[in-house]
Order: sequence, then C-alpha cells, then structure tokens
Amino acid sequence: MKRCPYCGTTIPYNDNYCYSCQRTFEDPGPEESSCHRLDLSKDEWRKPWASAGLSLVGIGLGQFYNGETAKGVLFLALVLGAPFVLPLFTIVDPLIVMLLIWAVAVLDAFLSSRKINRLEKKFHKKSCLFWPEVSVLVIIAGIILLVAYTPAVAAQGISVTAGAVADTKYPLYAVPFYESAIALAPNDSNIRMSKAKTMHYLGRDEIARTDLEYLIVNNPNETAPLVMTGNILYDNGEYEAAIRYFEKALSLDRKNAQIWVRKGDADLAIAMVEMQKMRQQYRTLTAGSTTLTASPGNVTAGLDAFQSTQAYRDAMTSYNEAIKLDPLVSVEISAHVLASTQSMVEMYQGILTDMGSPDNGTT
Repeated sequence: MKRCPYCGTTIPYNDNYCYSCQRTFEDPGPEESSCHRLDLSKDEWRKPWASAGLSLVGIGLGQFYNGETAKGVLFLALVLGAPFVLPLFTIVDPLIVMLLIWAVAVLDAFLSSRKINRLEKKFHKKSCLFWPEVSVLVIIAGIILLVAYTPAVAAQGISVTAGAVADTKYPLYAVPFYESAIALAPNDSNIRMSKAKTMHYLGRDEIARTDLEYLIVNNPNETAPLVMTGNILYDNGEYEAAIRYFEKALSLDRKNAQIWVRKGDADLAIAMVEMQKMRQQYRTLTAGSTTLTASPGNVTAGLDAFQSTQAYRDAMTSYNEAIKLDPLVSVEISAHVLASTQSMVEMYQGILTDMGSPDNGTT
C-alpha cells in the first residue's frame, strides 16, 4: 500500500490514481522510499483562494502566507515606492502602475499556493513578516472604523499626534494632521486654536487668522480666538487693531486679568510709537531752525506732550485693572513698564538734547 502525495489517502501500491482527490500522479516508488512526501498538517496545506485574498487585502501578504518573504517584500517595495520614484523618471500615472503590480501579486500568490499543494514548490512555514503586516492592517481598519463611527474621537487622537509632531524640529509636518482633524471635527475650537498657534509659529499668519475668524464667527462667546488674534496683530506691530480684539474679549470677560495685561501692553506699545514720532518731529524742527532752544516754555511743552499721551494713560489703566483682579501679575507688569519707561525717558532726553543744541546734540 502507498499514500496519495496530494491528499494522503491510502491506495493500492500499483495504482497511480487517487479516487479520493481524483488526481493522477507518477509512481513515487516504494512507501519506504526517501522521496519527498507532503506533510498533511494544516500549516503545510496552502489554500490558493485564501492566499489570493490575503494578497488583495494587503500587498505582499499572500506571499508571506506562502512563506515567500523575499517576493512579498519586493511587491511591497514596488507598490509603496512607485509614487515616489516614477514621477522622477516618467509621466506615467503611478496609480496605474501600483494597481498593475498589485494584480500581479494577487495572481502570483494564487499560483504559488497551487504549486505548493502539487509539491512543485517547497514550503516550510509562513513568513515572519506575515503577522506584522496583519497587525498593521488591523490597526488601519480600526482607524477607519473609528473615523467612520466616532469622528470626534478620531479627530482628538489625530490632534494629539499633530501636537506631538509640532513640538519636534519639524512642526511643518504637523499641518496635514491638523487639517485632517479639522475635516473630521470642523467646529472643535481646541483643534483650530492649536493649528493657529502652529501656523503663527511658522510665520503663516494669514492661515492662522482664517481659522481664528472661523471660530470668532461660529463661537462668538469664546474669548480665546479673540485674544490670539490680538496677539498675532500685536506681534506684527498692528497695535491699534490688536486693542480692538482685546476690547472685544474684555466685553465678554472683564474679569480676566491676562486680557487686561495684553491690552495694556498694546497701549504701551502705541505710546512708544507716539513718543518716537514726537522725537522725530523735534528732530525735524531743530534741523530746520537754529533759534529753537531749551527755554522753559519749550521744556514745559515737551513735558505736557509726554504726560498727555493718551495711550500711556490707557496702558496704566489696563494694568491697574489687571492688578486688581490678580495681584500676582504685578511682577509681569512691572517688568513691562520699567522697560518701556526707560525707553521713553531716553527718547524724552533726546528731545531735550535736540531742543537745547540743534547743531551738535549737546545740552
């Protein structure tokens, strides 16, 4: 007696046909021969359609199922590399090439399984890369389901990823993540605020302003978009426009000390600009006249001009309001005022110098 090399059924020694699997085969010789026999355990039996299906779901997965690691890696590299390599050398659509390679991989997986079952190709065990790719596909499927059924949760997860990327040396790569998160949850103010901060950091203030304006229109009771818009305008030297946004924020929350501080900073910056203009005016006057001296009347006029600066008064008023609400901000405010006051005193002294000695700049 001997066994069928395909299904293992016991058949008469002289027969070359198996009635069980209905296959004809060449006589392998005596049963005790050392020729190769098929191990009939489930790990050795490859299912062609299963192999083709796996290769269809994941490129190279059918090859890994058949134990062909090198071939699976090759198909995987060809498909994943096509979008990056082909545009450099040809105008052929990479998608078409990817689909063709994928189809060849599916067909190859099917034919290889049949060859294994016919003992035309040796099979040892599944590739070590089979389960890792399965795990990746499961994760991708889970993400797709998460996005489909709980987009808000998925958006938060993507936003967290974007924040982590933004904290690296390559914050630009965080932008696509933020855009994906916003596509899933367009009204989530935290995500849009985070994106706006990143765009401002990257110097793309127009894009940041677009997201902030969206929040201002759709969430009119939130102060954060108003304050951030004011901060962006302040950083760009648009102090008066910044004050308008800070005032809008204060109309919603007058007990927020930090907003008062930011408004005071903007008012103080305007006072500095006005003082610089005043200095330039005196320079122009002294440059065109040699009779202007540091008379008591001129000095008094300069002092009155300094003291009557409305922006400076507004800054002190805002700072006082902030200190009333939160005394701890007094340290921060003191630093701002001292630095600005020193600069203003230097400019005032320059005005007096120009008034006193227009020719050589000495009093």
